[in-house]
Amino acid sequence: MSRSVAVVGAGLAGVATAYELAALGLRVQVFERGGSVAEQASFASSALLSPFVPGLAEAGAPAPLGLRLRRWRAGRTGGDAPATLAALSHLSLARTAALRRELGLDDEAAEGLLVALADAKRAAAAEAALPGWQALGLQVELIEAGEARRREPGLNPDAPLSAALALGQGGAGNARLFAQQLRLQAQRLGAEFRFHTTVRAIAAEGAGLALQHEYTPPAEAPTRGVERDAGDTLPQPAGPQQERFDAVVLCNGLEAAALAGQRLRLAARHEAAVTAPLRLLEAHPDLGPKGGWVDPSRGLTVARSGQRVRVTGGLAVTDARAKATPDFEALHRGLQHWFPGSVLHQQVQQGLSRRAVPADGLPLLGAAARPGLWLNLSPGGQGWGLACGSAQLLAQQVAGQAPALDITALGPQRLA
Repeated sequence: MSRSVAVVGAGLAGVATAYELAALGLRVQVFERGGSVAEQASFASSALLSPFVPGLAEAGAPAPLGLRLRRWRAGRTGGDAPATLAALSHLSLARTAALRRELGLDDEAAEGLLVALADAKRAAAAEAALPGWQALGLQVELIEAGEARRREPGLNPDAPLSAALALGQGGAGNARLFAQQLRLQAQRLGAEFRFHTTVRAIAAEGAGLALQHEYTPPAEAPTRGVERDAGDTLPQPAGPQQERFDAVVLCNGLEAAALAGQRLRLAARHEAAVTAPLRLLEAHPDLGPKGGWVDPSRGLTVARSGQRVRVTGGLAVTDARAKATPDFEALHRGLQHWFPGSVLHQQVQQGLSRRAVPADGLPLLGAAARPGLWLNLSPGGQGWGLACGSAQLLAQQVAGQAPALDITALGPQRLA
């Protein structure tokens, strides 16, 4: 009989992990306290599919002093993490492309990703960093402002722009739509999903793990406009229930700390998002972005998603229990600065995501201290470019296979 694995959390990380585990022949059950997949951080995440580029992701993000000190100490002993992340992002973007192609997934993908270098100082810094990025195997090209405007003809001609970075393999896509479609593929392989189910505790039981969960239906009616999958969850007994699994994978972000069985110092990474329909004018066919556009100076990203535009930013890192006040107006101003008049502001949808961030800002990917327990937590950074590769590598490890890439540098043991 094949091994049984529980996946806690049905965001993009959880759905992708469930698919990869099921594809390897394991019996998979996914537990999600919400009513559908990708309802939390994945719902309002950046639409970017970006390779990891050291120095670009989360640069200048405000954070508490204690976290900045821990991140500084971690950075001094970072070891092979940058090279590992660069290789992981390359593998992950290739895996995303393969899943789209092989499974016929349509997530409103858009090709092309540019990073704005608004002034000569930023352009010079990028040029100096270029050899280091290329040494990591990254496909990064420094292009002139005129070429950037040719690739993104909807850019504001009056917005200052000295140059831009073109990131190979980069682009944009609808992470939630991708997760919804991949979930159906996972179910076809035998994976089961339990919604409105909260995992309360995990304990060792023989050679496996006992997972205690409880059916927790919403106390009030679902939010209008948010899809629910309550019909996929069969009626369950009231009160705590317990099941045994050979392994458990935690993909539930900040809530993983209470279940991991080891001390995990996690902060919360907050990001605001606004999504609006693209304005369609026959006389101005180039309104809005063609792919993904990153503005490091304002800390925001603009991405095309089908006939919509998503702007994300307002990045802040706080204590895990703290809340952040989103500045949606700053996102509107940034969009107007780069792509003026490109969306219908009367139909804007706002969102806020919270992700778990370790002290060093790197993903937590690998075996936890408790035997049979695994972690797949990503702080996000530039979109969802690491999701599919992380899920594939972790599934290979859970199945007892040698992973296609050594990800030891990203394992939870580094936080011990």
